[in-house]
Amino acid sequence: MSSADPAPRAAADAARSIDRLRRRPTLDLSVALCTWNGERWIRPFLESLAAQHHLPDELVVQDDASTDDTVAAIRDLTPTLPFDVRLEVNRQRVGSTANFALALERCRGRFVALADQDDVWYPEKLSRLVHEFERDPILTLVFSDADLIGEDGRSLDRGLWDTRQVGRILRRRPIVAEELAATTALTTGCTVMMRRRVVDAALPFPPELDHPVAPMRHDRWLTLIAAAVGTVEAIPERLLGFRVHGSQETGVLVGAELPKAVATSVGSNLLGGGGRRADGLRARADQLDVAAERAELLGDFGEAATLRRIANDFVRRARIDEPGRGRLRLALGGLPPDGGGVRGLGTALLDVVRAMTPSRPKPAPRHA
Repeated sequence: MSSADPAPRAAADAARSIDRLRRRPTLDLSVALCTWNGERWIRPFLESLAAQHHLPDELVVQDDASTDDTVAAIRDLTPTLPFDVRLEVNRQRVGSTANFALALERCRGRFVALADQDDVWYPEKLSRLVHEFERDPILTLVFSDADLIGEDGRSLDRGLWDTRQVGRILRRRPIVAEELAATTALTTGCTVMMRRRVVDAALPFPPELDHPVAPMRHDRWLTLIAAAVGTVEAIPERLLGFRVHGSQETGVLVGAELPKAVATSVGSNLLGGGGRRADGLRARADQLDVAAERAELLGDFGEAATLRRIANDFVRRARIDEPGRGRLRLALGGLPPDGGGVRGLGTALLDVVRAMTPSRPKPAPRHA
């Protein structure tokens, strides 16, 4: 774990979180949209947002220094939209995760939904997610499945969960266990809505999220915090069209790409590359420790203890430097207690492979 004393930063974060908790939300529903060079997609997205059965009170837009006409398109459409639009443009690029932190700081709703610039929302999306919160006051975050659509907007006849091995788990167990949220990337930001409590606990985003080997994106961090301070639910309805295109930063593996990625990752990460893997495990441990600190601020001490236990296990596993089969046994040590049979074995292995596969640079990132 980090050798620096975290106490001063933790105290400062605690003061800021407490200050946020004292502020009462002034609106019902905020949508946080981050944009970057999305002029091709922004109009269809805004039109789909304007067609929602449950309209947001505000759309908070944080543009990450676009060099195309994204900002101009938003300004042109703003007078036609049936909700308040609050646009802010960064002077220089900060990246997707940091940009979402800026957007969330500005949101005033008691519920906050995350949005991508290139998707198309179905009219019932916001009303369906709000209904879940009104039905269950303990829920802190809810997320859905999505249809995959191509650049032209046509259906690819697959769902987002179909591309994720964890989708099988979510369909069987819609209430997400804290342990699963701590060890697996579950959510895609554009499918998420959360209570204000999650935003207050998650901000400010800690520097541990920016680890070069094992970065943690904003949607995974928010889900982790939500599971630590409340309950996370997955609903299987496909509430939006998730656009798949070559310039996106957080895409999906489809067709022949999945087995190729598995083979590459097994060869380079499970049978070798122990130093990089150990660094990644220690980075995850540091991230979980910070999440535990945030949970403790809100009095969720049992959940914080669970996160620290998992963090300590990551550190223990990082210390193991065993080649070949030892690494494979170590990876499979993440299987759930019930094993899940042959299918469970395959699911666990594929999720571990995904978690350890380094991100490939993209020519023009999708700003999600």
